[in-house]
Amino acid sequence: MKKSYVAVRAAYYKHDKLTKQVKSKHLVEQSLNDGSIKSVFKTQVTEKSYKSAIAEFEHILRTGSTNSVNVIDKYSKDNVIYSPEITCSPLDSYYKHLKRYKNTVGRKCRNDMNTLFEHVVVLSEEHVAWLEKKLGKERAKREIVKCLKTYSENYAKKFKFTECGFALHFDEGFIDKEGNFKRNVHAHVMFFNYDFETKKSYLRTLFNKGINEVTGKTNELNPKFVATQDLAHECFKRLKFTRGKSKLLTMAKYLPKHQFIEKKLQDSFTKYKKLTRQLNQKKNELTEYLEKWLRKILEQESAKTEASISAEIVLDIDNPQIREGAEEAVGKLEQDVQDKTQVSQIGDEDLITNHIKQKINSRKKNE
Repeated sequence: MKKSYVAVRAAYYKHDKLTKQVKSKHLVEQSLNDGSIKSVFKTQVTEKSYKSAIAEFEHILRTGSTNSVNVIDKYSKDNVIYSPEITCSPLDSYYKHLKRYKNTVGRKCRNDMNTLFEHVVVLSEEHVAWLEKKLGKERAKREIVKCLKTYSENYAKKFKFTECGFALHFDEGFIDKEGNFKRNVHAHVMFFNYDFETKKSYLRTLFNKGINEVTGKTNELNPKFVATQDLAHECFKRLKFTRGKSKLLTMAKYLPKHQFIEKKLQDSFTKYKKLTRQLNQKKNELTEYLEKWLRKILEQESAKTEASISAEIVLDIDNPQIREGAEEAVGKLEQDVQDKTQVSQIGDEDLITNHIKQKINSRKKNE
């Protein structure tokens, strides 16, 4: 069956690349004056880097040295750049908004202000190819541009942002073994994070999920992002695009463009390095708490806290195969401890595997 989706992913940027200190809390064990051990939260300060709006413009406009490895230059002539009236490009529009902001507020944007809000509108390549065959390439492109203009205008009005324009890309993808170009058709729709009518910035409020009226709990899906997918579908449905799936859109979970292409690109070196770093971190954390769990078990003490934390570490591993392997390894370890030591029985609450099952069941109920 032919795929025909339109989906939206989002990211936000500060004007210049910025590194700032961020506080985070970690659960650690601490010895008290009476000799007992208590689990407490400790605050750790780390540095977090933010990407530059200017660097992103260099990429989407193909003007700088930040071109993705997925860009095939000979197809760049097929791209379309659009910006509002009285501007010559989305970047020119962005700079004019910066100047207008300074005139309106009386000062320029703060260094840590998220000035640029980007929507990556991903279009099914199969459906784009179908449109090109049905309408011809140039007409199909014009119709897609019309839909993007409508989307940009409607989103800006609905959610109180200011349009900067967009870039429609047909030149990203990869060459398969047969020498065929597999396109990743998408558009970067850019917004300035300020509404000049209300004189407010609304990006921060987008990430408030709100409370479900039925359950009384925080919404799993952000209604505003669900509405974004609905809006994209509404703007593209006349070209017979179907609605993409809603996902939680946060900077932490934002997926780079190359992960939208095909499974082959998911094995890229970047993703491999990221997974390796995560696994090394999880391995060290799990080793630490397994040692504490084992020590308490051998000393005939309750190890419920250590088992619970170990379970959380295992379940936090992103890769399903590695996570399942870790669960199996922990299960074998627990069996060996019971078989080879004098501990004849370990309470259910002290088994890490039982905590894993409990947490999985709890998550399913919350879903």
